[in-house]
Amino acid sequence: MTDTHDEEHSSFLSKIFSKKTEPTSQDELEQVIREASENEVIDEDTEEMLQGIFDINRLRVSDVMIPANEIVTIHVNSSIEEAAKIVLKTAHSRYPVIGEDKDHIVGVLLAKDLIPYACGLKELEGGSIKSILRSPIIVPEAKRVNSMLKEFQQNRFHIAIVVDEFGGVSGLVTIEDVLEVIVGDIDDEYDTEVNSEHIVKSKEGKSYIVSGVTEVEEFDEFFKCNFSELAEVDTIAGLTTHMLGKFPNVGEKLTIEGFEFKVLEANDRRVHLLEVTPPPATEQ
Repeated sequence: MTDTHDEEHSSFLSKIFSKKTEPTSQDELEQVIREASENEVIDEDTEEMLQGIFDINRLRVSDVMIPANEIVTIHVNSSIEEAAKIVLKTAHSRYPVIGEDKDHIVGVLLAKDLIPYACGLKELEGGSIKSILRSPIIVPEAKRVNSMLKEFQQNRFHIAIVVDEFGGVSGLVTIEDVLEVIVGDIDDEYDTEVNSEHIVKSKEGKSYIVSGVTEVEEFDEFFKCNFSELAEVDTIAGLTTHMLGKFPNVGEKLTIEGFEFKVLEANDRRVHLLEVTPPPATEQ
């Protein structure tokens, strides 16, 4: 069985690479994969997954986290009934539990841990949820997503609290957020088609469709600008969130150094697509 698997693996790679096309850098490898998709050597799903592997190596936790203002929390002094109401209303599986404010995370509550108490099968010590909390995992915004995935796997937890350089809570990240970088969201009939290129000129020709995971340096190089000097972020999605001071909604607009940005596609975790209209002098 191993030999068959190795042969299939070798056959797959040989379809993509030859001695003439063997890449010597990541940029060349990404180009080969795009060409393989265009030539129908691999399908679009495979191309997107391979691209996701590149993205997971360069993105930071701050690029994929759920921002603080979107987090549903439960207070540490909540009763079983109060906590159960929040769980039933929001239908999440894990909740950060706070003390005096959202910057004081004292634990994580798993919805499944509430069941025996909510059903009356067990009695809670002191009447509050404090005794059934799990210890919170704290990670910095700058942590790389690939490193976060390894930590999730090694420690068998599914949620981490993200803090900024001052120790304040800036968001939370789940294993789902990390895996979606590779496999993508589950599409429905309302989702728009995403081109594998990070920056694509629109049909009208005056604006560009830009992927949220586009590195700021790549954006700077393409448009001959200096956005990398504006903030310590890695991606365009991170830059727009930083400049707005909050997580942007679909349809929201902002102007940065003469560039007009409009959010085309986003969910409650991150910005996927933006429409960017550059100043006339910088149009490609």
